[in-house]
Amino acid sequence: MTKNYFKVIRAGINTTYQDLGRNNLYHIGIPFSGAMDNRNYLISNKLVNNNLSLPVIEFAYQGPLLKYYGDKINIAVTGDINFKIKKGTNIFEGNCYESYLVENGDEINILSTNKSVYGYLSVGAEFKLKSQWGSFSINTKANT
Repeated sequence: MTKNYFKVIRAGINTTYQDLGRNNLYHIGIPFSGAMDNRNYLISNKLVNNNLSLPVIEFAYQGPLLKYYGDKINIAVTGDINFKIKKGTNIFEGNCYESYLVENGDEINILSTNKSVYGYLSVGAEFKLKSQWGSFSINTKANT
């Protein structure tokens, strides 16, 4: 299969793409951006053997419910997160800070954060995103 993608079943709360951000544009009115929790952002990329600067999915309180279509890939969830992975008819609890192999038709259900606000989902591949001012981070206040 040549095209891998996620179907968004539930978007989650404040779900965005984040990377290390942009911090050099404040002088023209663009505020700082990037992952809210750098440690968990970096760990999520490390767990799937990505370049540490690649974008990941950041969410607050409740994450997305995603159905995956494509070739096998590794995923990882970081933070203090409750999540489940559905493979066929089998549903199992995911453990944060571990990588999982997902296959065509599998679902990732990020239910909630526990004692934190933010969590991260990384995939062992690059998201097809457009860079803006040297970053893939979405800053909803700056509309970037």
